Amino acid sequence: MDQDNHTGYNYPVNNDIWLKLRRIFFRIIPYWSWIVIATIILILAFGVYTYFSYVGDLATTASLMNRNNVGLVLYDRNKKPIFKSEGVKDFEPIPLSEIPQNVKNATIAIEDKEFYEHPGFSVRAIIRSVLNNILTTSPTRYGGSTITQQLIKNALLTPEKSVQRKYQELILAYEVERRYSKDAILEMYLNSIYYGSGAYGIKEASEVYFKKQPSNLSLSESALLASLPQAPSRLNPYTGDKERLLLRKNTVLEEMQKLKYITLEEKNQAQKDEINFATPPSDQTNKLAPHFSLFVRDLLYKEYGEDTVIRSGFRVKTTLDISWQKAAVDILADQVKRLASQNVSNGALVTIDPNTGEVLVLAGSADYDNEVFGKYDVVFAKRQPGSSFKPIVYTRAFMESYKTTDILHDQPTDFAGYKPKNYDNKFRGDVTIRRALSNSLNVPSVELLQKVGIQNALDLAESMGITTLGDRSRFGLSLVLGGGEVELFELTRAYGVLANEGKLVPSHFILEITDKFDNQIYSYDPETQTEEKQNGNISLGNIINGLNNDELKKKRIGGSGESQIIDNASSFITTSILSDDRARSEIFGSGSALLLSRPAAAKTGTTDDYRDAWTIGYTPSYVTGVWIGNNDNSPMGRVAGSIGAAPIWNRVMESIHRGKTVRNFRKPSSIIEVAVCADNYQLACNDCPNKYTEVFRISDVPKNICPENITPSPSVSPTPEEIKPSPTNEPSPTEKPANTPSPSATSMPTPIPSTPTVTPDIIIIPST
Repeated sequence: MDQDNHTGYNYPVNNDIWLKLRRIFFRIIPYWSWIVIATIILILAFGVYTYFSYVGDLATTASLMNRNNVGLVLYDRNKKPIFKSEGVKDFEPIPLSEIPQNVKNATIAIEDKEFYEHPGFSVRAIIRSVLNNILTTSPTRYGGSTITQQLIKNALLTPEKSVQRKYQELILAYEVERRYSKDAILEMYLNSIYYGSGAYGIKEASEVYFKKQPSNLSLSESALLASLPQAPSRLNPYTGDKERLLLRKNTVLEEMQKLKYITLEEKNQAQKDEINFATPPSDQTNKLAPHFSLFVRDLLYKEYGEDTVIRSGFRVKTTLDISWQKAAVDILADQVKRLASQNVSNGALVTIDPNTGEVLVLAGSADYDNEVFGKYDVVFAKRQPGSSFKPIVYTRAFMESYKTTDILHDQPTDFAGYKPKNYDNKFRGDVTIRRALSNSLNVPSVELLQKVGIQNALDLAESMGITTLGDRSRFGLSLVLGGGEVELFELTRAYGVLANEGKLVPSHFILEITDKFDNQIYSYDPETQTEEKQNGNISLGNIINGLNNDELKKKRIGGSGESQIIDNASSFITTSILSDDRARSEIFGSGSALLLSRPAAAKTGTTDDYRDAWTIGYTPSYVTGVWIGNNDNSPMGRVAGSIGAAPIWNRVMESIHRGKTVRNFRKPSSIIEVAVCADNYQLACNDCPNKYTEVFRISDVPKNICPENITPSPSVSPTPEEIKPSPTNEPSPTEKPANTPSPSATSMPTPIPSTPTVTPDIIIIPST
């Protein structure tokens, strides 16, 4: 064998002419050269493919000015449209002669200074882009696109940032330059570029932002409009960073002055000119779900870019149920109207499926069209929750093996200078944990938080999805009484953890996204709790309100699967108290608005001076949170949670459950129900005059022995498993509450009393 040291290949020594020729050939052209040749051939072939794929679209200016204004459509879960972005309008391009010279010069100055010199692409810009991308960690961050390339990208290609697409831009841009004059290209660009707020082209942008024709634009206004195409959503003067937009306008003027399009005096004057924007265009939303729709719309815009969403024709199936939404909004608006005389002006509510994370109903205000407060979304506002925060602290105690029969002390107490009071300034002495929570007693709750620990309570709140209590140094024992601001959305979801046996499922607003070609971009399967992301690394839970991925993960928006936050026994014990109508009747009376026609757990909250009134509650299927009050934080007229918010909660929950199978809260195998004596909270013997059913972990069942269970042979004591509690007629917290009517497919809501039996809980938090 003879080794060819030049190629690294072995060839047999013989007289075969072909082998000799091949050896000679590979000496002349090394093997690695063929890789280069093959790559060049593939690049050329891709270029030919690109040309013939799009050459038909280059035939007319109309195809190149394709606005692609297919818009965004949101549907509810049953494919009923709930939101449409600005509709497609008749395309009315204007000739270049009607576009002010300042607009043309400003656009060239900031977008493409070499526009009249290059052949469709700028070699200098490409080199600068390559160098910038090498020096940064974000590939294709710097595009180096000319005006011609941007025209091609917006009219024909996808917004994907890749080397292949950039190569296609170069080929097609060169062909456009070969076919059309520079002025024709600039005219097409100015008539088709996206300026934000649904405005495509300079004519529409002039009307949207200044209510005038392009010919009437001032130098300052022309520079401002030229600033928008770079980031039409972020720089939007109505919804984006207006200050940043004005700074970029001044940059455009400086570039125009450098290119001698304007004089120094003109630049200085234009930078001083005040910009007067027109009234923002109104979104054409379905009035039943405006806050939900705008939330999802903004989520999409921030994730994909406003221009991409509009041009790609996103069709989004959301989690919302529009029929439930309509009924809930009507109920909310009706109650707020009834309480107007007590200085109640607004309300908000949200309903979530705690088993899947789907947001089914969301009303950020009682009246979206109200010019004073309607546009503000209170569902995501930070408000003090009052006593509705207490279940988190009590649940933490149950996680540390506290029992419902453990004794707390309702008496005047000085907690290192903090002296909480009950709503009625009365004290009840020794009370059980069940009595303290069900009747929302303040002093025992503060005592329990002191025992559990503020940091431990905050740890649990955070793990349950509450993200607004970040600065822990701010909080003292008043935390249990609602001394920390939370979002209605996050606190409602936290209650959903209790409804879902201690498991937290990330929140979801979207079930599916497809584009105008019916390509699926994203999907969420509620049954398997699984997200699927097509077309790259797409996640709808990544960006909200400008948050990065780590912050979004903390907010539990988007994602697959579920997390066990609380052991199911602790969760069940809290639920048994919040669903115990008998226990809470001491304060709220029997048959209050917290009682549904099926098993349900609920808690009210009222903040100091009646500034906020809350009710949050759940069944095994759904959790709903309600808030009423005033956006400006002004006090209401003695409207507490049980009076203002609870009736709304009751009616909404009855509405969404009507006709559905009644479900009981599932009792864990580690929990046992036994009859105890109310006198000593030990196992109820036959001679106990006052018995009721209590829940315990099996390991915590009282160990006392009833006389009737003593056998003639006392040498062996019975085990807790051998104890047979006496039957009781008291209702079990795991079954239907007392006085609950038998539900049917057409069951009516439980009657709501016009006034509470007694004054509801009021949280008193000393001023700090």
